[in-house]
Amino acid sequence: MKNLRSTLALLFLVWFSGCGLLDDSDADCPITAEPLEDEDYTLNQNVAYHNNSGGDVYYTVGECFGGSAEYVWDYSGEIYEMVGNKSFELLTSGTMCVELESGGSRTERLCKDITVHRKHVWARHYVDFPGGKTKQSVSMTINGDVYSGFGNFNNWYRLDTVSFRWQEMANIPNLVDFNAFAGFAIEGKGYLVGNNSILYEYDPATNSWANKGQLPQLVSTILNLGGVGRENYNYPVLGVSEGGKGYFGIGNMYHLYEYAPETNEWKQLTDRPERGEIGDHSFAYKGKIYAGKYEYDIATDTWKKGGDNFSVDVGFSPGFVPFNGVMYGGLAGKTVQFDGEKVTEVDMEGATQLIIAPTGLYGNGAVTGDIIVFPRLMGVLGYDENSWMYYLDK
Repeated sequence: MKNLRSTLALLFLVWFSGCGLLDDSDADCPITAEPLEDEDYTLNQNVAYHNNSGGDVYYTVGECFGGSAEYVWDYSGEIYEMVGNKSFELLTSGTMCVELESGGSRTERLCKDITVHRKHVWARHYVDFPGGKTKQSVSMTINGDVYSGFGNFNNWYRLDTVSFRWQEMANIPNLVDFNAFAGFAIEGKGYLVGNNSILYEYDPATNSWANKGQLPQLVSTILNLGGVGRENYNYPVLGVSEGGKGYFGIGNMYHLYEYAPETNEWKQLTDRPERGEIGDHSFAYKGKIYAGKYEYDIATDTWKKGGDNFSVDVGFSPGFVPFNGVMYGGLAGKTVQFDGEKVTEVDMEGATQLIIAPTGLYGNGAVTGDIIVFPRLMGVLGYDENSWMYYLDK
């Protein structure tokens, strides 16, 4: 059992009210816990899936308290103590008990049973992504595994879903001053496009990269890197796969290119009607590519204004990812799905805790099992991001 004393605001929220101070004459200063509506806290269950929030226990105190009290709590389940910031995570179900202490006296001991389960959880992982801070990172799912890396670095990682840690994989040899802006996965291989305008292919079976040759046009021209400098490039880059082919482009421009792995050839497609904007989300689904407020029909090679605007400035965050047969993402703090026709809010099945989707971020994610992983998402203003987030639904 973990026993802790603190005057700081932990993730277990305690609400103080009333006036006055506890003195020696009030050795027994009772407090009562307000009832909570949700008996089943929406948290993670397995030690491999950590979450940054705990259960809520609210207190109403009597006249003998003025808020200058410490509280002592203990938890019968397993917790993780995050070093440095005085915060804690619940890892397994258990009972949490709290007492308030002031002037040498304590209140009655109040306890709350907490059931930890996996359902509709959004969380920022407590261990940073190991690849360093960067704006433009690349994430993809290859053969059911999530891979991520690059951006302003030459590194590549695979997520171990048993330990929930990132394992370092092979980087691309003999690179100097390299940035990778986008990637996509096709039939068990990963593909990466960077500032040197070369396409690289990753084979997870051999953990190795192969040079597939030059793109038909310089990446700096396709994305318009000249005005801002690639190290400070804040515009989202489209990198998706659909129907066995890869698609790359847009950035701060209009251009879109298609890659066919069976012939190792690129083809330039119709330009988007308007330039890309900071915060645009892009993804492919059912024969179409969605980029901000526009959608592209692959069969007809045409763009049109979409029925939904997939950009951060209208509340979408983080990026949409294929999950459970539809596209999952966030909208103004709500978990939503897109079926190719409309955006609808996901049924939280009565959950009221820890279901708020993050806002103000954008970038591509990847899926493995019941987890959507969003490594190193960018802020709307393009700040470097070193932490990573996930959405868990089980």
